Amino acid sequence: MPDSSIIPVLIVGAGPVGLIAALTLRKNGVPVRIIEKDSRVHVGQRGAAIMPRTQEIYKSLGILDDIHAKATPMNQVRMYRLPDGVEPLTTFVVEPGAEPSPARPYRNTSMLGQDHTEEILRTHIGRYDCQVEFGTALAGFRPEDGYVLAHVVKMVGDKEILEIIKCRWLIGTDGARGIVRKQLGLAFNGETLGATHHMVIGDIEMKGLDNKYWHYWGDMSTIMVMLRATEDDGIYFLFIGGHIDHAKVVAERAELERVIRIGTGRTDIQLGKVRYVAQYRPHVRMAVNFGKGRVLIAGDAAHIHSPFGGQGLNSGVQDAVNLAWKLSLVEKGVAAPLLLDTYAEERIPVIAEMLKATTKLFDSAMHVKAWDSANTEKAWRRGGELHMFGVNYRWSSIVVDERTPKEEIPVDPYGVSYSATDIVRAGDRAPNAPGLIILDSTGGQQRTTATSLFDIFGPSYHTVMVFCDGTDKPDQIWSCLGAYPLEILRKVLVCARSDDTRSWANIVNADVAVVDRDAHVHAGYQVQEDELVVIIVRPDGMIGGIVRSAHGVKQYFDGVFGAFSG
Repeated sequence: MPDSSIIPVLIVGAGPVGLIAALTLRKNGVPVRIIEKDSRVHVGQRGAAIMPRTQEIYKSLGILDDIHAKATPMNQVRMYRLPDGVEPLTTFVVEPGAEPSPARPYRNTSMLGQDHTEEILRTHIGRYDCQVEFGTALAGFRPEDGYVLAHVVKMVGDKEILEIIKCRWLIGTDGARGIVRKQLGLAFNGETLGATHHMVIGDIEMKGLDNKYWHYWGDMSTIMVMLRATEDDGIYFLFIGGHIDHAKVVAERAELERVIRIGTGRTDIQLGKVRYVAQYRPHVRMAVNFGKGRVLIAGDAAHIHSPFGGQGLNSGVQDAVNLAWKLSLVEKGVAAPLLLDTYAEERIPVIAEMLKATTKLFDSAMHVKAWDSANTEKAWRRGGELHMFGVNYRWSSIVVDERTPKEEIPVDPYGVSYSATDIVRAGDRAPNAPGLIILDSTGGQQRTTATSLFDIFGPSYHTVMVFCDGTDKPDQIWSCLGAYPLEILRKVLVCARSDDTRSWANIVNADVAVVDRDAHVHAGYQVQEDELVVIIVRPDGMIGGIVRSAHGVKQYFDGVFGAFSG
């Protein structure tokens, strides 16, 4: 009999990464507890940039509409001529706008303060009868045989109440200074950037500034940047650098006002509400591993870096969904715990490249001069690989590719050289495809509006897309899939034409059958009409397998569902 006193998963830290992990687990039916040492919700606009790839993940988790309802587009940067700080020196676009495409419906970065994102996530998690336990700190933990013993201290009024929690898995999303990584003894290798990188940051209400722009004075060695974070409350995310008394600026409002006035050359900017202000010195560090035994880490607990590029929260979100879908399968008893080893196997090479990219961006920005508008614009330019479409796991031990030779080692894990015209490979992000017509069991069109792949994919199952060749070969695929837990599979038949009655014979075996009316699926996945190809999309929206046979399907799912015995 299982021990009812053991909870499946304890998550330490209720920032976006911990909340994304919790929501993914709950959507997979796995009970969780989330504890947060702070007694109240986090305040701050940090982690405001939501990259297009993260928006796709939010779509899968069902929170994107709420995010977009509050988010704003990325602003133009306006730099000012000093010493008076009033005349614009240059105004430029940080991220050129891009129109949606069938494969990429979200092409532009959205801006939303981290506190708003957390509020949305807590609301969605609450629908699964799960609440964040604020004012509850992890004091320590001890791995036991088959579980982890966590010692937790909860503040009730002015009293400390000790609770001992038995959990099968403990996930540390408690940040770079958190206890989980430290107690695991995982080295946090890297560096602290130099004195010239020392800054004061904060969320501060500014009166007298136009909300249309990110306002920027000086150069990065004597920096004064005010980034508009929200349209409604006038709060700005503030960077102050240069030769200042950082501690005094943080401690004394009068000194903060003086530094802002001197740094901008402006007397018309009024300081309002100070939500928070703190010293900040960028670190570039990554843990040597992302877990040990039944204790795992994600987000800032596993890696920290420069804020330039907006990759931190977005990388943490990818950590969370990668870990959570695998842990869900382990908890359901259909995958062996060894599957969790692929979390670090896949994420560490990606994060290592991300650290290089963001450090390069930061160094570039630090050395550009305010008067050098061309190079300033180049240093601030965003897009490309920062959108994270090219992040891939092509070398992963659980990836199967019968169409393109599999990488033995990571070659370009962050997709720096990735092009939208490259052939789609196993381990890549799964493209979207709209305009799909759903068929009923007789081959007739259902009376519904057209759907898309992103409406078919989900975080609690693998999507198996079978492209028909008009033969009975798909029967072998369906028969092979019958050996695995069907509740965590979604079988999709993709027909090239609405008059393809040969393919319709396979409808009875599929959960969803669609006609690729506009050929977006075939084009996006480079599949020819009447070609038998099976695309296996993982719960995190990454392609796990591209195969041509039942043998390939079996190879992939045996690698993932290793514990399932039928």
